[in-house]
Amino acid sequence: MTNETNNDRRNFLRLGAASGAAIAGSALAAATGANAQTSGQTGQLEGKVALVTGAARGIGRAVAEAYARAGASVVMLDIADPNAVPAVDGFRIANAEEFEAAYQSVRAINPDTLKIVADVRSEGDMAGAVARTVERFGGLDIMVANAGYVRWHGFADGTELDWKSVYDVNVHGVFNSFKAAIPALRERGGGSLISLSSIAGRQGVRGNGAYNSSKWAVIGLTKQAALELGPDNIRANVIAPGPVDTPMYRSDGQKRSMGIDVASMTAAESSARQDEMLNPALPLGEKPASDPSEIADGAVYLASDAATSVSGLVLDVALGYNASYTA
Repeated sequence: MTNETNNDRRNFLRLGAASGAAIAGSALAAATGANAQTSGQTGQLEGKVALVTGAARGIGRAVAEAYARAGASVVMLDIADPNAVPAVDGFRIANAEEFEAAYQSVRAINPDTLKIVADVRSEGDMAGAVARTVERFGGLDIMVANAGYVRWHGFADGTELDWKSVYDVNVHGVFNSFKAAIPALRERGGGSLISLSSIAGRQGVRGNGAYNSSKWAVIGLTKQAALELGPDNIRANVIAPGPVDTPMYRSDGQKRSMGIDVASMTAAESSARQDEMLNPALPLGEKPASDPSEIADGAVYLASDAATSVSGLVLDVALGYNASYTA
């Protein structure tokens, strides 16, 4: 191993696992691979109706597929327009073609699937999406607030655009999704709210700008929801992924945030460098990143009757990296 690699590894670990792993939980992460594991046990969510935001790619698509496989009727929601958010150097969010491909994939598993193009930043859009869900399927049992967005920057270099655009999606989007779902869940006598945080919401992370604190905020607002909505039999829980093998995690923007000189390497070489830097911090062997389907497995559990006594939980799906947390 070269001295350069050793130095990169030490720097990465010193910076607290860097921003790369931290953003891996983002809902706007890219498409689930063709070799993704099968998630969701057949029948585990039979008769339930779920709405998943950020469903065009990555974790959102994997959750939608797992829910369909587990027997739920699934509503897939995504903005599916890279021009709808400020451009990010080295990465783009999902487009309409990717959303359609995801929808067809889920629909092939369970025809009881609905696709909605909407913006989680809009309270009206989310209220309308829930109304369409109830009209189509008769109710709503599960809301997965998975849509997310990232802009890589240092704290002192952050701009109003950086902070506002990230918080609008990552915090206000989760609030809008939960708020829209609450009346429908109450009508059903209860249900499940699930948000997506990140290891960035469990520790401080250098270079991750507004994303870092936005993912802490997701945990805070979800815990408040758990406290206040428990009497309505509404459970609220968080999933905090570690590195997840999506095109977002493997993007140039992500790699540059980890200090990798992507201009001097092929994509395969820069991905290998990512793995060399991160693997020493992951107790679960040499696996460099989770598959999106593994995050979806957690979402199936939290939405199922197996978790009826679980609320206010932060479920860390981080290949053991979370063992280093002190709180």
